[in-house]
Amino acid sequence: MSIYSKHQPEGSGDGLYLKLKDGDSYRLRVMSEPAITVYKEGDRPRYAWVVYNHDLKKAQVYNAGVSVYSQLAALVEDWGEPTSFDFRIKREGSGLQDTSYLVTPVKNSTEPPKDGVAEADKIDLINATKGKWLKEYVEDDVLPDPVASGVKLDTVHEMPDDHEINPEDIPF
Repeated sequence: MSIYSKHQPEGSGDGLYLKLKDGDSYRLRVMSEPAITVYKEGDRPRYAWVVYNHDLKKAQVYNAGVSVYSQLAALVEDWGEPTSFDFRIKREGSGLQDTSYLVTPVKNSTEPPKDGVAEADKIDLINATKGKWLKEYVEDDVLPDPVASGVKLDTVHEMPDDHEINPEDIPF
């Protein structure tokens, strides 16, 4: 058997952080409250959630801009909180000017499996994104401090001291 059939490289969304490339589409379920983040001085705020990725069968951190947040927020009136239904997110485009995201609710949603819920519960979203809970921002109107270049982002409670973060897993 050929080595090419035995080994397949990881896709763009296989790490802790879900990163979408042009044409990617994933079925997700929000598993946390939203967090708000700022990566460097002058950046627009971004939003982050712990999600269960039904396609990859794993919990991940998904970070998105205002477009995705607004589309999710628009679904709340008819569909309920995003923790109660699945949605499909699709990215089209690859540049700053031509990229768009489409959020579509899934008619026949399925609950994440128990091990997926347990995996999601272990992710410390605030530490993973160096952000703050959106509800705290709404209350105090103070954005989180921008993350300085070179800051190590721990992602799970009780992270071992010798844990290295793969730069390819960071969503920016």
